[in-house]
Amino acid sequence: MNGVHFVLGSPNAYIHEPGILHKAGEWIGKYGKSVFIITGEKSWNSCGNRLTDSLDQSGVHYEVHTYRGECSYEEVERLRALVPPAAELICGVGGGKVMDTAKALANAMGKPFVAVPTLAATCAAVANLSVMYTEEGVYLHFPVFDRGTLLCLVDTDIIAKAPVRYLAAGIADTLAKWIEAPMSATGKKHNLPTVGGLQTAKLCYDTLLQYSAQAIEDARQGIPSEALQHVIDANILFSGMVGGLGEDNCRSAAAHAIHNGLTVIPETHEAYHGEKVAYGILVQLVLENRPQDDLDEVLAFYKETGIPYRLDQIGINRALSDQELQEIARISLLPESTMGNMSFPVTSEMVVNAIKKVEELSRA
Repeated sequence: MNGVHFVLGSPNAYIHEPGILHKAGEWIGKYGKSVFIITGEKSWNSCGNRLTDSLDQSGVHYEVHTYRGECSYEEVERLRALVPPAAELICGVGGGKVMDTAKALANAMGKPFVAVPTLAATCAAVANLSVMYTEEGVYLHFPVFDRGTLLCLVDTDIIAKAPVRYLAAGIADTLAKWIEAPMSATGKKHNLPTVGGLQTAKLCYDTLLQYSAQAIEDARQGIPSEALQHVIDANILFSGMVGGLGEDNCRSAAAHAIHNGLTVIPETHEAYHGEKVAYGILVQLVLENRPQDDLDEVLAFYKETGIPYRLDQIGINRALSDQELQEIARISLLPESTMGNMSFPVTSEMVVNAIKKVEELSRA
């Protein structure tokens, strides 16, 4: 075996420009004339009229349905019952959980998936997987699909006007690629797709360190600047390409595993995906026993960009019990999680101690 694996590096088509939704019907119409749209209430309010006007002008039929807030198998089945037989495309309009719900539905039905992200908070618009949760918001697993995004339309005007907190969360989620992918690739054959995934992860990291502060400042003013465009492309496209190229060789590791564990604490359900991943990055750095300079660099970046670095910044404004810490560790160590991609065995005790160490360091 030469070690080459399944590669789904990027969407079939990715178009990013300010105002692209005014031409959405033209683009979507190239692939189908009937589209089933899944969205969230806030997402739809941000761009729905712009999208439907364009679809009407291009003669594309559409139905719009609002999802109930969680990417769960129950929600996918509820929506599946609403899809008309004539629907040719499944389209997600919104943030990460909307994307993952629509993507899971599209793959369950064998229909192409179209993404219209209204936030740059995750790479869900292009990644060939969905992160699945229970109806209560507790992490289950992430099925990987053998079909990628057919079309991704990114309108910088829309994302520039979204709450800046989402952008910061996406920056943290993307930053994790360069922390996790090299760990996941350790001990595995570094074929060219794996090398490409690793280099893409480093490109994301370097791009974010250079442009994030300016992008966040511009987003606060609703300006679709060049810096913001670079960060959006890193968060949505290149972040998704890391796993698309490297697949299991460049998957998540401890940072996302800690995110998964944190979902068992109800207070964290109001924190965004990337915010919990941000905390997980710090835990992974401690688990790896990284030099203090590495931790200082990440902490300084978090403070500059408004990314959370303490438990009380992701909703946990109390001391966690030993039982709760053990439960976080248990979920993070499940086979369905990604702690197994670490290059060394991680125990429950190590996870609990690392969380305590992060709290000490971040408060200092």
